[in-house]
Amino acid sequence: MARKFYYDTGAEKVGPVSGTELVRLRASGEISDETWVRRADSSTWRPLHTVNLSEEEEEERNPGLFTLLKRSGLLGPVLLLVLGLVLFIIVAIGAIKVFWPVLLVLFIFWILAKALK
Repeated sequence: MARKFYYDTGAEKVGPVSGTELVRLRASGEISDETWVRRADSSTWRPLHTVNLSEEEEEERNPGLFTLLKRSGLLGPVLLLVLGLVLFIIVAIGAIKVFWPVLLVLFIFWILAKALK
């Protein structure tokens, strides 16, 4: 599970945000290594440069498929497509169970038509 943090902008305390979001904020210059942060499950504030964010930095460099889909906004459409395919397969299997004799006769006629050409 992703770690959550709060950070202090000087004017307000912001959070919780993920460690990956902290890495992004630091890279964009919105916060610095001197920004005070604390873990969501802690009350101790400390400078960002003292927090080990190596896992989050690695995730930022090499994001997983789920993260890429989420960032690109394609997660919803991809999930709908997968759900549609699953439903199609379920219906197709049900139709094959019911109509297999008809499909077998059609296949035999198709083979015969090919053989007689």
